[in-house]
Amino acid sequence: MAMKDLRDFIKLLESHEELQRVREEVDWNLEMGAVARRVYDLGAPAALFEKIKGYPEGYRALGAPFGTSKGRGHALFARTALALGLGPDASAKEIMAHYLDRKQTPIKPVVVKSGPCKEVIRLGKEVDLLSFPSPLIHDGDGGRYIGTWHTVITKDPDSSWVNWGMYRLMVHDRNTLGCLFPLQQHIGQMYTKYEAKNIPMPAAVAIGAQPVVPIVSCVQLPPYVNEVDIAGALQGEPVELVKCETVDLEVPATAEIVLEGEVLPHERKSEGPFGEYMGYEAGKSSPKPVFRVNAITHRRDPILPFSNMGMPIHEGQSVTALIKGAEIFAELKKLGLPVKGVYMPPFAAGHMAVVSTETPFINFAKRVAHAVWATKPGLFTYYIVVVEPDVDPTNMDEVIHAITTKCHPVNGIHHVPHIPGFPVLLPFLPPKERLIGDAAGVIFDCTWPKDWPQEAVPIKATFENLWPEEVQQRVLKKWESYGFKSSR
Repeated sequence: MAMKDLRDFIKLLESHEELQRVREEVDWNLEMGAVARRVYDLGAPAALFEKIKGYPEGYRALGAPFGTSKGRGHALFARTALALGLGPDASAKEIMAHYLDRKQTPIKPVVVKSGPCKEVIRLGKEVDLLSFPSPLIHDGDGGRYIGTWHTVITKDPDSSWVNWGMYRLMVHDRNTLGCLFPLQQHIGQMYTKYEAKNIPMPAAVAIGAQPVVPIVSCVQLPPYVNEVDIAGALQGEPVELVKCETVDLEVPATAEIVLEGEVLPHERKSEGPFGEYMGYEAGKSSPKPVFRVNAITHRRDPILPFSNMGMPIHEGQSVTALIKGAEIFAELKKLGLPVKGVYMPPFAAGHMAVVSTETPFINFAKRVAHAVWATKPGLFTYYIVVVEPDVDPTNMDEVIHAITTKCHPVNGIHHVPHIPGFPVLLPFLPPKERLIGDAAGVIFDCTWPKDWPQEAVPIKATFENLWPEEVQQRVLKKWESYGFKSSR
């Protein structure tokens, strides 16, 4: 049965020892963020802060909801697996395959009359963003961020397309937020249309919905795909939505907190900096769009989930990169490319894709790399590693071996200047290029050149390759009789 809300997910995490209730009082001012950072660093359970300084009893925050797992006998991506209905031992391969299988059958949402997110309704002067324990996450952040693991909901002014995306939101004051809406992202393109018409962009923010909702909000699906349909597919039943109070949009009925309002045209206010997903405080404070909040609805005793962006591995890698890798694989298969697997290594901050593929003709690695860059989820990927099909792209030992034994240090590395980059945030770009997102890419061709004669291609020295089948079977059959406990 599908998880109906964040609270179901919390119970599930706790049942698998993937949640720690923090009952000691903590301060929203840096302390919560520091605890969450240590959770990521240690692979510790998600932190449910139950007593927050200056806030009423019952107001809680959930730090590192999709952090990785270490030391509990679970796989690295246990919390992501649990969110998708798998066991905590599911591998990256299994999670990606499950996601792609479920995604095949989108399920339209259903609109219900009301839901838990309407338990408390605040309108007009009752609106106060500071009434929630939004953390000041990093020392040096431009402000408190209420939106780090959430969903921003907007509608294209020229069609029926509704976009669910995750774009950071900084609290300016009781009723305004600072927004990062890059032009390369769907929300930036929508906002440009509204601004050209000189009208506000209606928007809603759902914070603390069931776990499939933030997952689909950060995977960069193609335009005109409604993420809510994919969320329904992932949970195996329609997502229940309720109408907003003040804007013509619908939000998940079981969300903990819903913000409603409009993004004003031609109005800017300083936002940032913020410790970002790639592991640096990237991008200085700069003028960005303003979201005026006109209504807030929320559950009684609301729970505010937050992600502590910074050095991997956090949600930006444990969920975003993992599912983006699955999306890139699906897009390459649609093109008819003979790919066997795609993986975005967590510590690469979503900037690297490893593609395992057959190589039917010369320079095929370049064909693959440019196909990756042409996809929506591959937009902000700058390092493409192309390997043979006998290399498991999720196994970094095998990938590094392929780079250092198959990739020619000169002929196998191809530089590609002037590809789109995430504006403002890319640490490796000089200031001018960083401002406009003028990035670069590189291709590591770790495949054997097609013009080599077959006898020149080295044979991998493995158990499977260098012993006769009869000897292999004899050794496997007698493994335990040799004194070993298992053949695994």
